[in-house]
Amino acid sequence: MEIIIELSLCINCILNAFIIRSTALFLKEKTRLWWLSAGLGAGVAVALPLFHLPAILHILVTALLAALLVSISFSFKTFKRFLLIYGSFLGVTFIYGGGCYALEQSVGELPLLCVLICASVIYIFATIILKIRNKARTVETFLYKIKLSSNGKTIEEEGYLDSGNMLYDPITKKPIILITFDVFTKFYEGIDYLNAYLKNVDTTLVTNGHYVKINSVASGSSILVFTADRLEIETNEHRRFDNISVGLSFSGFDKALGRKILLHSELI
Repeated sequence: MEIIIELSLCINCILNAFIIRSTALFLKEKTRLWWLSAGLGAGVAVALPLFHLPAILHILVTALLAALLVSISFSFKTFKRFLLIYGSFLGVTFIYGGGCYALEQSVGELPLLCVLICASVIYIFATIILKIRNKARTVETFLYKIKLSSNGKTIEEEGYLDSGNMLYDPITKKPIILITFDVFTKFYEGIDYLNAYLKNVDTTLVTNGHYVKINSVASGSSILVFTADRLEIETNEHRRFDNISVGLSFSGFDKALGRKILLHSELI
């Protein structure tokens, strides 16, 4: 019996830790003393059935316990923020409980170790999904609708504001925005990928074409830079830049960000 109680205490502690960490990731909140909170919750969960409380009182104690765990694990300055964290904590708890319940309905009563395995699988998948979601939301905060005009053509794209892009054209003294080859070919269809990648492009074929040495975001030691007629950016206000410097990048930033244009930090 002692072994079973110790095992139940350990598994409950791990489950509480999963729930707290998942809640934190969902809300993008930092945790504190989560290990203490997880242990306290496990101790109460194991001891509570010994008191044979009425159902309503049992629910009340559980709800108050959840509020205590949230208060220990998270920082909040307003009651509204507490309610948000508390509601999210309860929602995440139901997800874990629902997953274990669904498995139990399929295969029958689950041993404690199977409950732990089920919860671990939920935690792994939830962590992966939430990290992908958080990354996507982070990217979205730096996205801007733009129009880029060059060589008599205009394209509309979403540009990503890259604070690390500090490139300046040494000839025009203007900031350089970076584009992928897919965008470049919309303006200059006659230049093939291989020559562009190997930096064998005849610079007279593009407007004010020249190569600029770089040491950062674009691959290689230099990039092809040309002058575009106009760049329009939709922020809180409409911004327009004439004769903007544009660099052709093969760094693969589009695969990481899902966008084909990197804006210079000076433009926003």
